[in-house]
Amino acid sequence: MDDRSPLPSAPSLGKVLPDIFASPSEVFQSLKNTAPSTALWLLPFIVTLLIVIVSVITLFTNETLKTEMKDIQSKSIQKMVDEKKLTQEDADKAEARTESMGGMMIAVGIIAGVIFMAAFYFGGALFLWLANKTILKSAVGYGKHLEMYGMASWIGVLGGIVTLLMMVGLGSMAATPSGALAFLGSFDPTNKLHMLFASLNIFSIWQTAVIGIGLSKLSDKKTGAGMGVAFALWIVWVALSILLGIAR
Repeated sequence: MDDRSPLPSAPSLGKVLPDIFASPSEVFQSLKNTAPSTALWLLPFIVTLLIVIVSVITLFTNETLKTEMKDIQSKSIQKMVDEKKLTQEDADKAEARTESMGGMMIAVGIIAGVIFMAAFYFGGALFLWLANKTILKSAVGYGKHLEMYGMASWIGVLGGIVTLLMMVGLGSMAATPSGALAFLGSFDPTNKLHMLFASLNIFSIWQTAVIGIGLSKLSDKKTGAGMGVAFALWIVWVALSILLGIAR
């Protein structure tokens, strides 16, 4: 006979959502020994996907942003031509093909964005779990790390909304709450220095700090230890993004 008492239910999203911005330490401490809650990671995931979809639609329908995106694409293609990676004829065909696709590009962009975000979301939680288990010796499973990552993602959701409003309001894809503002009007996504500044996003740094708190609570370690793991992973991700030319 199993004498173990059932775990208490996790607090409702409405109860812990405000606290994730004000007192994340208390939120993660309260979640550690509760029953699994799908809502805590599923709802922020759905909202994140909605922001991705709205962002893609905005980029392809806002004339100012659409023009800037085309200019960036043309410069990128021309750079490949200059470096002999692409012939001028193939470059012209590529641009013509893109133009002819029209509205289809929105669908392609949405599908690609959703797939990337899903991989990033669940893969991010996986790496956090593995790092916490390996480095900080946490005994807490993947499910709780997914909940923790989901709760921290609300900061990214806020950042996504602010970013979209800034881009539309200032009429530039570089108008993000990051160091990219230093290059507003001349931002070049192929320039590694520009990409580095774009990575210094206020909300990304804030979210990483909150994740660090979550890691420390799920491993019963000091906050500094969790922060160290979280920011180490963030630095690795930023470096890979810049090297691989992944837009941030």
